[in-house]
Amino acid sequence: MLNELLLENGLARVAYIFAPNTRHVDRFYEIQKKAQQQAIGIWSIENYATEGGFAEEVDLEKQEPSKLANACDDPKIKGNHSSSGDLIYHIPGGQYYEKTNPEEMFCTEEEAKEAGYRKSMR
Repeated sequence: MLNELLLENGLARVAYIFAPNTRHVDRFYEIQKKAQQQAIGIWSIENYATEGGFAEEVDLEKQEPSKLANACDDPKIKGNHSSSGDLIYHIPGGQYYEKTNPEEMFCTEEEAKEAGYRKSMR
């Protein structure tokens, strides 16, 4: 889900929630909290992302670069959420790699494991 990917990478925050569009809101808040704890993306800039929006007066030039800046340019490892809720990653050449629609992409297997994914058994 694109919303999850943006939240996981600290590129967005949960906002503007109106009924009846509340189906995924709890999951979105969980993902956002994890990104906040890891200080990823917008959460790496102190006092920038707030409940009221974004603080334009924050001097972005003085802040440390985002952890996202260290990501590779062309991630190849596909992360997928199975129907049973398992987090599984697929590597190029794997049996299901070509068929898998990624919900998250990784540069290394270690990165995928750190995010809670396990390697596909095939």
